[in-house]
Amino acid sequence: MNQICELLFLAALFGAAAADWKKRVIPDRYPAALFLLGGIAMMMDIWHRLNLLEALEGMAAASLPLFLTALLVRGSFGGGDIKLMAAAGFCVGVRQGFLGLFWGLLGAAAWGTVLLAAKKRNKKEAIPLGPFLALGLAAAEICLYF
Repeated sequence: MNQICELLFLAALFGAAAADWKKRVIPDRYPAALFLLGGIAMMMDIWHRLNLLEALEGMAAASLPLFLTALLVRGSFGGGDIKLMAAAGFCVGVRQGFLGLFWGLLGAAAWGTVLLAAKKRNKKEAIPLGPFLALGLAAAEICLYF
C-alpha cells in the first residue's frame, strides 16, 4: 500500500508539473488529489503515518514561505504553486515539505540563471515553478529511502 501511495503522490506532482510547464497554470485537481491522498493515508494509517497535526504543520511549512512572499512581492508566486505546496506538505510533513520546497526553488533559480546566461529570457519573464517544485518534492521523498 505504501508504494501505491508513493506512485499516486508522484503522479499528481508530475501531472501538475506538466500542466504548469505547458499552460502556466496548475489546475486545482492536482492539489485536491494530493489532499485527498494525504487524508486517506492518514485515516488508514498508511504511508508516512502522519497525524493531523503533523500534516497541518507540513502544509504550513511547505506553503507559508511562498504565500508570504506572494503577499510582499507582487507576481512572485502563483496561487497554484502555493496550493500545490500546501497539499504536498499535507501529505509528507514538515521535513520533506520544506526540503522539497528548498530543492524546488534552488532548481528553479539554477534554471533561471542558465536561461539568463544563454540570453533565452530576461529578468522580467517568469518561469513555471511547478515542475521544479515537483522535482524537489520527488527528490525529498526519494531521500526517505536512503
